[in-house]
Amino acid sequence: MEVSPFKHFFLTNFFPDTLSQDLFAWLEETNSWEYTETSFYTQYEFSLLHALDFPVTLSLLTKPSTVDFIAAQFDGNMQCGSLELVGITVHKMIDGYRMGVHNDFLGGEESHRLVVQINSGWREDNGGYLILLNSRDHSDIATLVSPLNNSAIGFEISPKSFHAVSTIYDFTRYTLVYTFK
Repeated sequence: MEVSPFKHFFLTNFFPDTLSQDLFAWLEETNSWEYTETSFYTQYEFSLLHALDFPVTLSLLTKPSTVDFIAAQFDGNMQCGSLELVGITVHKMIDGYRMGVHNDFLGGEESHRLVVQINSGWREDNGGYLILLNSRDHSDIATLVSPLNNSAIGFEISPKSFHAVSTIYDFTRYTLVYTFK
């Protein structure tokens, strides 16, 4: 576990390769996307728990055993005790999209988040880096996290968990996000 700039950990080869590939293929095809625009980001998103065209081949993503495995990763890396799933969402960012500095803190409604990158064919010049920051200042960068396919970052949501996503160039960036409290 890393503690600077806030508590987080990294995992590679998070899902079996076939599951990661099947998920990517479905994300490319699904019509479940809902456009969302706020003051600091623009993206497409939807809840995996409410997707109407969710294929049976991807059911492992929402099974209690998977959620329990992820919660155990948090406890093993952060000694946070038991966690309860709040939601599973999928995000899609396309060419020109970015996400400004924010911390996800909603006063304790959510406490931990695991972000799994599903980005087949990503290259450095595509951007879409997850940026971990020391403060709310966009230039106060602590770490750049490459959105490598099938990698994950788990982090504690707090008033100081500032992060952002750099601009996407000629690429579609997908993330699968498990949120806990």
